[in-house]
Amino acid sequence: MKYLFILFPVLMVLLLTACEQELPLPPNNAVPREVVYSELVANSTPEVRVGKSKPVGPGINTGFDLVENADVQLLDKNGQQLETLTYMKDSSNAMSVYRGKTMLDAGKNYKIQVMVPGLKTVTAMASIPPPFKVELQDTLRTLLNGRPVLRFHFTVNPIPGVKQYLVMEAVKQSVTTDTTFSYRGRRYKKSENDSLYQKVKNLPGCNPKKDSSFLNDYLRIPCYTQDENADNNQIGGLNENYNSILFTQSGKPLTTYFYINATALSSNPAEAIAPVGRVLVYVKSVSKEYYDFLLTYEKVKRNPGLNSLIQAIQLRSNTQGGLGIVGGSYQKLYYLYYDKL
Repeated sequence: MKYLFILFPVLMVLLLTACEQELPLPPNNAVPREVVYSELVANSTPEVRVGKSKPVGPGINTGFDLVENADVQLLDKNGQQLETLTYMKDSSNAMSVYRGKTMLDAGKNYKIQVMVPGLKTVTAMASIPPPFKVELQDTLRTLLNGRPVLRFHFTVNPIPGVKQYLVMEAVKQSVTTDTTFSYRGRRYKKSENDSLYQKVKNLPGCNPKKDSSFLNDYLRIPCYTQDENADNNQIGGLNENYNSILFTQSGKPLTTYFYINATALSSNPAEAIAPVGRVLVYVKSVSKEYYDFLLTYEKVKRNPGLNSLIQAIQLRSNTQGGLGIVGGSYQKLYYLYYDKL
């Protein structure tokens, strides 16, 4: 998944009684640090994003420096090496992406180790929760506070003796479509060989087929809850939109309504609201550290501390030697198709 990882520095605000004055930032000699982000998902292969922090200063953008020469290791809980992850060039990502081939197991602990030349080694542990049961009772298009939404009715069953940290969210995944065809025993893409396609499209054996390929490009869909037991109710109330709806569950079944903004369900080229693609709805059980990170991120969105008298909220981190978060996740995924692909 693409999750935008933002670090908010603590800034002081000068309050003047008669006027406002813009002050230049002082020189900053902070040493760059590694930034690591990863969500380790059960029954999937590992993906770790690596960046390098920048000091805050005039003319410096807030993005991370890319890191293409990191040594990224997947280890078991005892520190035994399982795999060295491979750097993958991905221009759609704000951080450098490293991927592996090891299938991650539910109920296990993993360790990520990242070494970047000239910087401290970063390590982090993540526990992937055990499997859990989710039931989708029904879905309904309706209105919520005047907004068109799609409502999901979920029941999440507890695991005896296990405290579950639940996350519900939705994204729109972009898709690209193309036509493939055969010529002299080979398959070609029409987009790359249109002149050849025009010559052979009516010949026997051309066998044109329309293929869809889903991209590593996602649009976050705003989501809502009216459930007073949601931890979002402690952040901004029940009438706001969120990236994630969050619940802490212990011992009792959770039955709740989860709402997503309906304007992103299907594409509207005239208004450019959402790309052509499919909607992904997630119900996840995540590790405690990752849950705390997502919860504080929702708080940061509402009060970054910039231009206010309230100190910035610090995002939770479980990395040693650097910045960032490595979380574990067991997820139930629902695919919804509203666009003609």
